[in-house]
Amino acid sequence: MEKNNVLGLYVSYYLARFNEQAYTKLGYGTQNDTHFKVGELLEVKPATIKNWRDEFDPLFGHRAGWYQRPMSKSRLAVVNALADLDETAVFELVKDILLNASNSEDIEMKQLKSVINDADSDTESTSVFVPRGPTGKAAEEFFIKCFNDKKTPLDGVLEDCRELGTGYDFKLSTETGFKFIEVKGRDKDSGGILFTNKEWNMAKKHGDNYIVCIVSHVSTNPTMNFLYNPGKDLVPNKYVYTSIQINWTVSDKLLTEAFR
Repeated sequence: MEKNNVLGLYVSYYLARFNEQAYTKLGYGTQNDTHFKVGELLEVKPATIKNWRDEFDPLFGHRAGWYQRPMSKSRLAVVNALADLDETAVFELVKDILLNASNSEDIEMKQLKSVINDADSDTESTSVFVPRGPTGKAAEEFFIKCFNDKKTPLDGVLEDCRELGTGYDFKLSTETGFKFIEVKGRDKDSGGILFTNKEWNMAKKHGDNYIVCIVSHVSTNPTMNFLYNPGKDLVPNKYVYTSIQINWTVSDKLLTEAFR
């Protein structure tokens, strides 16, 4: 991917994730004005910036977005790389991109490009996936409703673990022990699913007690299928991504001067 296209993906992600706040903080005017200015600075067509923003939109729900399009490895790399950064950190990153994009020797720009270029050059993984967004959330809510209406093959006391980072969405207490349930959503009747490393490790650890509920046709006529012990029966491709962290260093000289 061309260098400015790589950097444009980061800016487009920022616009999608933080929406009105992002457009306001960049200070270029309307959304169309912002797309034009960003495109000018990065030598990319304004319509391309908008289209990239739309590709990220399904993750954040501000606009309808291209929810039917699977997310490519380069887009997924940006999502994963910036997922742990708050708005202030991503804004500072975007400002640096717009200021230094033309500087081919800038170390920060080289690092940002390498995150995406490494993903694009990964020949081991040939599938693309959509991370958890509106589709995943809708699937989880559908599962909860069906469970409460006793329309699933599962019975017991259901505990919501979605915000705990446990490697599964729900914990089910039964008369014989615990079941661990991970819910995956697909907008159609086909398409891959993504396991985080923690989810996959939990699947391997809990064996027959780890259950994946796959909800297909989430937005139209949802249906459920249950996959037991996925760690035994599935052989997934491993996808390794780089996460971006921002650190600020203060030199010994500056510290010495500050203590005077």
